[in-house]
Amino acid sequence: MPTLQHCVAAAVLAAGLGSSARAAELVDFDEFSERFQGAASFVSGPLTFSSDSGYLGVEIAAPANGADNGTPYLVDARGSFGFARSDGQAFVLDSFDIGQSWFTSAPTASVTVSYDRVGGGTTSETLTLTHDFSSFARGLAVTAVHFDLTDGSLGGGYVALDNITISAVPEPATWASFALGLAALGAARRRRPG
Repeated sequence: MPTLQHCVAAAVLAAGLGSSARAAELVDFDEFSERFQGAASFVSGPLTFSSDSGYLGVEIAAPANGADNGTPYLVDARGSFGFARSDGQAFVLDSFDIGQSWFTSAPTASVTVSYDRVGGGTTSETLTLTHDFSSFARGLAVTAVHFDLTDGSLGGGYVALDNITISAVPEPATWASFALGLAALGAARRRRPG
């Protein structure tokens, strides 16, 4: 039979975990009903997207070559681009879909993705893009994400990005609640007659 301590510990643990789960947001560009291109920056959901080339856009219809998932997605056809929260807050980059898109028949291209980490520093990785979307789960606490094409032979960005899932960075109070719940569960377990 659960004791009062068990119930309190479970409630504290659930409160700590529930607050971060409710904060998840999906940016999927589905609010765009018409194709556009040539923007230096634009906002979708809680994120602001910007490009050094001024050639960001949202693709609606399937391109001649490349990634297409049947829904609108961001495309950068030249240079590098990135995104951050419009309110300047840090966030957890949970996952994103990325592929190679538009007017190139090359089977793959490489893109360097850099993550500006919360608390300072940058982490980067090189992803190989194909003509299909691939999903990448990251779970990184960041302030911004940048994409730079590393294969110059393609003559431009041609990067397709969709289904970006972000969540709030857990606040210290959330971690404290989680730790308190674990400690209470441990204490209750130690006191239980063996």
